[in-house]
Amino acid sequence: MSMNAMQQLSTILQSEISNSTALASLLKQERDALKISDVDKVSEITKLKQPYLLKLEQLARQREQLLSAVGFPAGKSGLEAFIANQEEADATRMSMQVSRLREVAKTCREFNQINGGIINVNRQYLVRALSILRGRDPETGAYGPGGEYTSQVVRQPLIGRV
Repeated sequence: MSMNAMQQLSTILQSEISNSTALASLLKQERDALKISDVDKVSEITKLKQPYLLKLEQLARQREQLLSAVGFPAGKSGLEAFIANQEEADATRMSMQVSRLREVAKTCREFNQINGGIINVNRQYLVRALSILRGRDPETGAYGPGGEYTSQVVRQPLIGRV
């Protein structure tokens, strides 16, 4: 293993950590904007997240290509094998980088799941409100004129009465 490959991989890992940390910060801001239903802020943050996601994909490809170029398989096993073949100090430093990257990735995943949950709840409220305004109650079921089951019982729309 050349020091060059080790240094390159270390640089890639550090870039992944930096970009993931920035993404986690944006995901936290997105969560805060979702909590107060600030649609403009959510839209702005969505645009800001895109370059980080693209950069992280690019860095992951670079990491995989570098591992392959020096004879290691792609993925976690290749990365671990590469690290295991380094001198102890370098291996320790790189293991710490990988650990930090995993922590930040876990944080991003958790924030993203929370944000998705908030969006889903808001969507359910919106669908329910629109159904009621249209005179349809999605929670009430009945049979239609042809005997088919429908959960859309039609009433006089509230929108037409206003």
